[in-house]
Amino acid sequence: MLKALPGGPFDEDFALNPLVKEKLMQHWKVEASGGAQFISYISGLVKGDLGVSMARPDRTVVEIISQGVQNTLFLNCFALLFILVGAFLISLLAIRFQGKVLEQVIDQGVIAFLSLPSLFWGPLLIYLFGFYFNLLPVAFLTTPQHYILPILTLSLRPLASLVRLLKNSLTDNFGHDYVRTARAKGVGTWQILFFHVLKNSMIPFLSYVGPLIVGLLSGSFLVELLFAVPGLGSEFVSALNDRDYTLIMGLTLFYGTLLILVNIFVDVLLKFVDPRLREEV
Repeated sequence: MLKALPGGPFDEDFALNPLVKEKLMQHWKVEASGGAQFISYISGLVKGDLGVSMARPDRTVVEIISQGVQNTLFLNCFALLFILVGAFLISLLAIRFQGKVLEQVIDQGVIAFLSLPSLFWGPLLIYLFGFYFNLLPVAFLTTPQHYILPILTLSLRPLASLVRLLKNSLTDNFGHDYVRTARAKGVGTWQILFFHVLKNSMIPFLSYVGPLIVGLLSGSFLVELLFAVPGLGSEFVSALNDRDYTLIMGLTLFYGTLLILVNIFVDVLLKFVDPRLREEV
């Protein structure tokens, strides 16, 4: 798909000498047939060699991924933790104070956060907390304070989506007979929520975790650019701009493998939590 777009890896701002460009094209086999390029790439991949960056020939693709993966994984893991904990707390509060002002405030907040993408929240948070109030840093990830705005930007919309899902699931389970039985026995509302309703509401919640992580990883591309985070997302965008085919392939394989492993883990977890999903031997 990249090769179908205008431009190439050696179309610099300044014109290269035609002989130099021809030698570079031959060295990287850019003009070779698709089959030949595929075989060459797969033969290196079998050996664990993802190649050298075409835009930065002094660095291998593995080195670039190794350097950027820490910031990307830290950012996404902290965002995921914030989303999960926040969704639990907000959903439980909404159910506990059902029909009261707090539930209405939560519902309105969910609608607002779902309606607006990260492209809106990122610049708004940068302006408010970085420039107007001058409370938080807006670039890089050098201190814990640097994580706050990127995590909020990455988390607000998925958090609202998960709150809505979990709240609806809790509401459905709260009307079942076992809840009325527990209340008749004198069990408190918080105990019913934590030890009965929450457990039975986990299936749709866990089913959403896989797509949630996929959304976080794709959303982190924009967030890393907004906050100048030196992670894999910014490397991917730079590679697209430079037509750095080897780096794009390496990052695509890395992200694809990561997402497959996450989905496998979620499927196994769902079968562990819900006995109905287990295959009968």
